[in-house]
Amino acid sequence: MMKNIFYLLIISLFIVSSCEDELDKLWEDPNRYTPKPEQVISGMFTNMQQTRFFKGDYGEWYWLLNYENSFIHQAQVVTYLPYSEDWCLWFEQFPYGDMNKYPGNPNGNHDLRFRALYDELKNYGLIQDELSVLSGSELDDNIIFGQLSTVIKNIVALQAVDLFNKIPFSEAYKGPQGLFFPKYDDGEEIYKTIIAEYKTIAEGLPTVHSKMSAKAKVAFETQDIFFKGNVNKWVQFINAHRLKASIRISGVAGDLAKTHIAEAIKNLPTEDFTFVCPELNENRIGASGGGIIQRAWYEQHYMTCVPDQMMMRMNRGDSLYNVNEDDPRLPVIVCGHAIDSTLEKVEFTGVSMNWNRNKYLRVDSIRIHGVTRPSTQMKNYVQRNAWNYYHPATFTLNELPLYLFSRAEVDLLLAEVSLKELANTGKNAGEHINESVIHSTDFWYMINACPDYCGDDLSPKVEAIIHPTKPGADVVQKYASTIRSEFEAASGVEDKMEILMQQKYIHLNILQPYECFAELRRTRHPKLEPVTSGSMTKAIAMWERFKYPSSELSTNFDNYSKVSAEDNYTSHIFWVPQNKRAETYFMPDQLKPNLP
Repeated sequence: MMKNIFYLLIISLFIVSSCEDELDKLWEDPNRYTPKPEQVISGMFTNMQQTRFFKGDYGEWYWLLNYENSFIHQAQVVTYLPYSEDWCLWFEQFPYGDMNKYPGNPNGNHDLRFRALYDELKNYGLIQDELSVLSGSELDDNIIFGQLSTVIKNIVALQAVDLFNKIPFSEAYKGPQGLFFPKYDDGEEIYKTIIAEYKTIAEGLPTVHSKMSAKAKVAFETQDIFFKGNVNKWVQFINAHRLKASIRISGVAGDLAKTHIAEAIKNLPTEDFTFVCPELNENRIGASGGGIIQRAWYEQHYMTCVPDQMMMRMNRGDSLYNVNEDDPRLPVIVCGHAIDSTLEKVEFTGVSMNWNRNKYLRVDSIRIHGVTRPSTQMKNYVQRNAWNYYHPATFTLNELPLYLFSRAEVDLLLAEVSLKELANTGKNAGEHINESVIHSTDFWYMINACPDYCGDDLSPKVEAIIHPTKPGADVVQKYASTIRSEFEAASGVEDKMEILMQQKYIHLNILQPYECFAELRRTRHPKLEPVTSGSMTKAIAMWERFKYPSSELSTNFDNYSKVSAEDNYTSHIFWVPQNKRAETYFMPDQLKPNLP
């Protein structure tokens, strides 16, 4: 009876959500309560892809942006221009990073990332249960879903380790066996286990696929909304995550990391791994409950000013955009502000962590609260802000495709591998940096060109700001060469890592802030701007991890009590090397001085 109820629940989920026409045909008869095993397994796999990866969590992102003291702001991936100096008072309470005295929650709804691993991916355990009763050709036709659901679960598990360090892992998803209170596993051991699983699954996947029947392969192509059943892309995707995870632990488990890196780099993504699924975008900017990531960005768009620590690395001269000097990605990552009525001059002004400087940007109240959210009236949007936001036509008002991996991120990972001599990539680090800029430029202009809701009544000049023309290949290459030259001229590994991580922040930005935050803590780069105001100087509020949800104390007390001593904001994630743990990730001084 319980299994029939479960089937009914799963079927209901798929009746109300679909992705492209083929997903409307998950089962031949969607009203049947006992579908065949392969239909249940493949359907649950598709649901895992949709839930945590495509849709994300509207509430999580809403509150991450809503809290000025959430990590996404304090890691200076985004920030906002405060109307008063109250914004700085939070820093004044903890100017030296003693976060453990903070009584509130500086992470927004941080516990969502903990719960998502178990609540949203519960289908992983159910898939394993279904597979355990299959054999012969039925098992051959369905084992691929079990392996790929393991990959999905493991990607999210490592994100949780990156935030909390120790998490329930080896005993999780075993409720049917009576294990309802799983132990917390050591973060390093989880990483090593998952990296080994990545290796095994990637190497064996072609053989697993070859054993599937023709009908099962067609079902796999239909159900796999990431890669449409393309096994080689799955192998490349898994290798990319194996590479990323191995680099992350390279500072504490160097020999193991080098072995896996050398193998993973043999078959990595050679294109951007994204996919568009507009049928799931029905509640992107709607007024009803629920929604996905873009809706949260849209509703909190006034909180997404671009911080100077990124802006000044893209807009490298004066505030006006200069195509021959500035980052070619700037006009599509950041929305330009037309500073005169002719729209001829387009300005890019970041938000400083120096409040004394910011207050001179607050020209009048309409420029503070007049445009709290982007609208289809983009002609007004580009002229009503004295500072610059992440580009609404790129991030919030278009059919933003799901980000799985990108060539530029691969380039930046390979640059670190080459720089630190973790493996032979066939190129030097400077060459990888050069390629990352080119591929990142291609990526962001592709995103900006996606179908959008900006309206069709735009003048040619507004259209040029909303959808700028991509500079020629020679211009992009010239800028890429500039970054490469600066990288190669930098003194030593640490100075080079500063430039490398600046590029990672620019490329991943608000699209992948958890990744930026993990890399910030691991490498201590890029250096962030200290918070300054009239009543204080150089305040830093620096934390190393998130706290566990309070529910763990009440529902899993015995196991939680064994890790409670490190349940604070300042215990390091295991992958932070010992020689980095005392190093701040703040620069000594603000980037721009006070204005008179």
